[in-house]
Amino acid sequence: MTDKKKQKKSLKQRNKNDLPVFDSDQDFLKAFTGENGIKPDSLETRFIETPEKFQINKHGIEVIDTLSQNRNSTETKEDFSVLLEESFQKREEKQLKKPAPIPLKKRLKRYPPVEAVLDLHGYNTIGAQVRTRSFISACKHQGFFTISIIVGKGLHSDTGPVLPDVVEDVIKEMKKQDQVLFYEWDKKKKTRSGALIVYLKQFEQFE
Repeated sequence: MTDKKKQKKSLKQRNKNDLPVFDSDQDFLKAFTGENGIKPDSLETRFIETPEKFQINKHGIEVIDTLSQNRNSTETKEDFSVLLEESFQKREEKQLKKPAPIPLKKRLKRYPPVEAVLDLHGYNTIGAQVRTRSFISACKHQGFFTISIIVGKGLHSDTGPVLPDVVEDVIKEMKKQDQVLFYEWDKKKKTRSGALIVYLKQFEQFE
């Protein structure tokens, strides 16, 4: 039998899956170059197409479809990028919203006992105003939180107590300037107190 007849015979042989059997690399090359009547398109179709019956192998395990898996993977990546972008947008919206301010009572609980004291005995009205203002500013600058200002009860004054009103007006003004957070009389009542407890505003970040 001649070589050409052997090649034709061998290329006509097919296995149980109806695929051509090649005796040599030369036969395989000829098949894909279009010789001996075998069409490359038909071979390509056989290898790419997966019949429905081959989705489950002989062990009962599902065969992974790589093409559909790649498509699903691409869709998953797109979905993930969308979700990630939405997550960042929600986070930015949350950051833009200011947290609710901490109640004053809760803030005052963080303050320590009196750290510095100013005694205004012997000062006149103008002197008490200037001294009170400079004392509060200096204490805030130095990082103090709680201070006390002694104004006296005016027991030795013929005109009655003057400094309590004068000093309280200065503290109210400095409260409006955001230097003072809160103040109170040491005995909770002005007429019975000779000093004020002043809480300086040192927690601006909690506003």
